Amino acid sequence: MTIVQVIPLVYGFGPYEKYNHNVTTDIIREVNRLKLARGIVFDVRFDSIQFIAALERYQPKVIIGIGQHPQARKIRIERRARNWHESACSTGKPIESCGPEFRYASLKIPTTWETTVTYNAGAYVCNYSMYLMCREAERMKAKYAFLHVPIHVDIQRIIEIFKTVLGR
Repeated sequence: MTIVQVIPLVYGFGPYEKYNHNVTTDIIREVNRLKLARGIVFDVRFDSIQFIAALERYQPKVIIGIGQHPQARKIRIERRARNWHESACSTGKPIESCGPEFRYASLKIPTTWETTVTYNAGAYVCNYSMYLMCREAERMKAKYAFLHVPIHVDIQRIIEIFKTVLGR
């Protein structure tokens, strides 16, 4: 009898726009070093294939996305993604032409004095990934959450949140 261990998936993003470095890359490096989950750094682009391919490859039952939020002062627990994306090159359009206006995270992240709960993941690639991942997590019967983190976040604090959520 073969036992297949299902490893959680945590993803972040590479550099984008004027930011030569994305703190989520450092967080993913630490996740992988500690073997808390399978950590992936995605390119910052509106490309559903990169997200869906990772889910198909790893079949996780728990997925946590993290994005850098330059204006955030606290860790933002995003509860809702909107069916909308835009960029400097685009005035905006729906992510799914016939999809619901909102999709909601299914994995609860505990709140602390360092966190705030929000219902607006923006309109850029973080929201795009969250909307797609919420849809796919529901289809796969997986749990999903998304965090926006400040640029100067204490990486160990994020790791502690992950350890709590993942039971490690």
